[in-house]
Parts: sequence; C-alpha cells; structure tokens
Amino acid sequence: MKRLFVLLATAAAIFGATAQEAEFTADRPGASTGPNVVGHKVIQLEQGIQYDGDGGRGQFTFSNTLLRYGLFDCAELRLGGDAFIYPNGNKKWSAAFSGLTLGTKIACFEGRGAIPAASFMAQLSFPKTGSEGFAVEHLAPSVYLLFDNPVTDWFSIGYNVGAEWNGSLPGASSFVAVCFGFSITDRLGCFAESYNYFSKYGHTYAADFGLNYMVGKRVQLDLAANIDLQNPAQCWAMSFGVAWQINNPKK
Repeated sequence: MKRLFVLLATAAAIFGATAQEAEFTADRPGASTGPNVVGHKVIQLEQGIQYDGDGGRGQFTFSNTLLRYGLFDCAELRLGGDAFIYPNGNKKWSAAFSGLTLGTKIACFEGRGAIPAASFMAQLSFPKTGSEGFAVEHLAPSVYLLFDNPVTDWFSIGYNVGAEWNGSLPGASSFVAVCFGFSITDRLGCFAESYNYFSKYGHTYAADFGLNYMVGKRVQLDLAANIDLQNPAQCWAMSFGVAWQINNPKK
C-alpha cells in the first residue's frame, strides 16, 4: 500500500503544473469524487441531510459537511465532518459527531481527447475530534486518483481508485468507483454509479443514483439514493443536499 501512495503522489507532482482553474463544480452527491477543483480563493460549502435505513432502526446524518477553499488555481483545501442523530435503543435519539477530516485535491491534468482529466486527492481523519465510538481511534489517511472522461457534451464517465485506512484495523481498504453522468438540460443533470470497497476483512458492493439541479450560477441542489447490493432491503439511504459557492473573487 505504501507503493500505491508513492504512485499517487508522483502522479500529482508530474501533472500538477498543467492544471487550470475550474468553473463551478460540486463533489456531492454520490460516493465518487470528480477531478475538478474550486477556483483560486473561492470558498464553497457543501451540506447534506441523509437518512440511512440501517436494518430498520434508521439514522439521520445531518451534516455531510464539506468546506472547500481554493488555495491555488490547481489545488484546494478541504475540511469535513458528519453529525449523526440515531436511536439509542430506549426509543430515544442521541447525537454524535464523526470528527474532523482535513484534505486537499490537486488538479493534475485537464484532459485532452481520449486522455481523461485527472486529480490527486488526499485526506486525513483526526482522532479525539469527535464523539466516542464515532471518531477514528488513530490518524486515518486516505488517498485517491480521480478521473473524468467527457464522451459527448451531455454524457461523461468518471472513475476513482484509492486506498482508505479506518484508524483502527491494520492495512487499508481499496476503493473503486465508476460514475455515469448525464446533462439533461443546462441546469438539470443525473448520475448513476457503482462504488466498491475491497479489504482482507470483507468486500462492499454498492450503487448510487440521483439528480442535481442548478438554481443559480453558484448554487446546486441534489437528491440521491444508494443501496448496498449485498443487502439492499436493509442497507439503503436517501439524501438531499446543497452546494453553495459563497464567493468567486475572479468574477
């Protein structure tokens, strides 16, 4: 897994200088992440509310919060965390926080012809920044390569590959996702994706699908659902969210 980290970091270093400023882009909804970064000095907030079926018990994720800041034209800083409201077994609801995750996304290549746009993303989750039982026990890094291939002016294929450490078990899980994106109109889009985790402790196979709608030049709303393909009746979720580009200094 160390070799994978070195490979991802080297790719970012080789191609980082060729990246250019991106227009409005949102990393939600869905499990996969697009390669585009926010523009230089742009501040963007992405916020969601999710309900998980969780075997009939149910759990709300009220945050799904991601704050993005354009450090350079080709790189952004990312700060995220999740807040939960869940049943505690006594017909009452309890609240918890997952802890803070700090990361960066670096645009490596803008894409040309059959060559996809590519970015490198790295994140680090911190222990003791969340609720007991929800925060990671130790520093938990994750690294990804993010790609996107526009096929036509209304259809694109995105794909991710990466490694995630959970902060407790040794070794990393491999993450692989493929996303099909469709532009229905200039404002309305939809997507369907498959995302999978592979580790020596077990594998997860899941799928997402949803809609996103631009209500303005700097605000996007989204609605999405996902299911665990191994147990779809009990492991499913629905979410609603917004991506808000708070400022755009270059416009």
